Amino acid sequence: MTNTTGAADAGHGDLTPLRFFEYDHRPGHYCLMLTDDHMMAAEETFAELGYEAGGYGWAGVARSALRARLGPEAAGAVGMDPEAGMFVAYGDDPAALRALGAVLREALRDRAVLRELIEAGEPDWFD
Repeated sequence: MTNTTGAADAGHGDLTPLRFFEYDHRPGHYCLMLTDDHMMAAEETFAELGYEAGGYGWAGVARSALRARLGPEAAGAVGMDPEAGMFVAYGDDPAALRALGAVLREALRDRAVLRELIEAGEPDWFD
């Protein structure tokens, strides 16, 4: 994996604690990852709204971010593969993934933004 975690890019800056990288085994394909050691810091906000802060919960936040902030072009460029302890978004458009990473990083840092994105999402997005 070619790790570009923390790399500044087109106004998206440092995506920490998310990890962004290009797959070594698939050049031109990228991954944005959030692991449970970071996503659980927002557990209280998810719980207040009746959801869990695991990978599926963060997939709901990502879907909401794509719809509300990034638009259909970005939404069409990003796939997701969440698990209980990890959120992964992937695709061949690094700009779309980095833009999503910037919104998720903002949600991790600002609970009002996280709450807004959760409330804007469809309930079945968080299962």
